[in-house]
Amino acid sequence: MITKLCRNCKCIIEYPSTYCSECKDSIDKEREEAKAKYSKEANKKYNRKRDPKYIKFYNSPEWKLKLAPKYMADKGYRCEDCGAIASEVHHIKPIQTDEGWEQRLDYFNLKALCLDCHNEEHNRFKRNVRRKSYL
Repeated sequence: MITKLCRNCKCIIEYPSTYCSECKDSIDKEREEAKAKYSKEANKKYNRKRDPKYIKFYNSPEWKLKLAPKYMADKGYRCEDCGAIASEVHHIKPIQTDEGWEQRLDYFNLKALCLDCHNEEHNRFKRNVRRKSYL
C-alpha cells in the first residue's frame, strides 16, 4: 500500500487521496461556499446589464410556477432539437421585441431546449476559430 501526507493536516493517507476524511469534508464545504459566492457575484453583475422588465417577467409566478413547468412537462422534458434532456424553455419570438413581448405567455411561442441547443439558438459561448490559410 502506498501512502502520502494529507495536504491540509499532514496525517498519513492512502494514495491517490488528496485529503484525509476529516479534512475532505471541510475542504468540500469551503469550495461549495466559494462557488456559491462567485455565482452570486457573477449573477449580480449579469443582472445589472439586463432590463428589470425582463427580470421581473422571468421571476413572475405566471412564468416560473405555471407556464414554463407545464410546457416542460408536456414535452416530456426532452429537447425539441436534439432529443436530450431539456432544461430550459426558449421563446421562439424573443420577448425583447414588441411582438415577442405580446406573446411572452403564449404556449405556442415556446420551445423546450437543452442547455447546448439554447446556447446555439442565441449564438452564445462560441469560440472564434481563426484558420490560417496556407498557400
